Amino acid sequence: MAAVEEHQDLHVDGGVVARTPLRLAAERLRHDYVALGSVLFIALLVLFALAGTVFESWTGHPLNRSNASGVDDYTLLPVGPMVGCPDGLASVGEKHCFVLGASNSLGYDMLVQLSFGARTSLIIGVVATLLTVVAALLLGVVAGYVGGWTDTAIARLMDVVAAFPFLLFAVAASVAFGPSLWFVIIIIAFFSWFYPGRIFRGEVLALRDREFVTAARMLGASNTRIVLRHLMPQLIGPITVYTSLSIAGAIAAEAALSYLGFGLPLEIPSWGRMISDAVPGGLYINAPFLMIFPGTLLILTVLAFNLLGDGLRDALDPRGGTQL
Repeated sequence: MAAVEEHQDLHVDGGVVARTPLRLAAERLRHDYVALGSVLFIALLVLFALAGTVFESWTGHPLNRSNASGVDDYTLLPVGPMVGCPDGLASVGEKHCFVLGASNSLGYDMLVQLSFGARTSLIIGVVATLLTVVAALLLGVVAGYVGGWTDTAIARLMDVVAAFPFLLFAVAASVAFGPSLWFVIIIIAFFSWFYPGRIFRGEVLALRDREFVTAARMLGASNTRIVLRHLMPQLIGPITVYTSLSIAGAIAAEAALSYLGFGLPLEIPSWGRMISDAVPGGLYINAPFLMIFPGTLLILTVLAFNLLGDGLRDALDPRGGTQL
């Protein structure tokens, strides 16, 4: 019954509009309020990340600038939210006013650090995912379509990469080559491509002997044309889903490296490092906001991308999602 409903046509003003797979996916996604909520959160996160310079100007606290007013004179702890703001938000812009408190014992502004940390997470997540998906798509499609020794070689390469311990290798490489933004992006992409690569390879293996591919070969279509015009459109769903899921994984991986003190240079803000800075001396015990703010943002961001990936998977799979 569901299959019949999915393929029925829409009648508009006496005409017939075919319900294409893309239209069906959009309609399912429109009824998935969890996925839509994730999209809203991600959109707000992007705006928050872009507002870093605005927050610098608003608070009067430049990025990575030490501020003695951000440390309590008696306890030597970072000041808490709205400390030093006697007139509330009207005090914002004065040197001693911290809207969300200070992020560490140097008196960095928490709001500014969180905003630029969001920018760092999104840049690493998106760029590392683009590299991951491109490498996975290229190697997975070649392995699945060509087959033979090429498939065997690429499949064994995937097994080798999967066998590497990510954190151990990343820490060792960071010590050897030094911290940098591109190092983190490349190391995450290197250890992430094999999983979606296996998915794409399996999809192509299942598609390469289908009737429409055989017909294209009989009509004289080149291998490149078959891959680009006939196979790639069938991979749109898996590509979309694993792109969202890979962004979540890349953000979590960057946070883990930063928490351990490796990967990013000190001048680049990171949620993982902010959490790590709250550990020495038990700062988080007396000032729990040092962990709560960056930790909550990190959890919500990873959760939003994961939930969006789940929603896209349900919407693009005609056997799942909301029945219309």
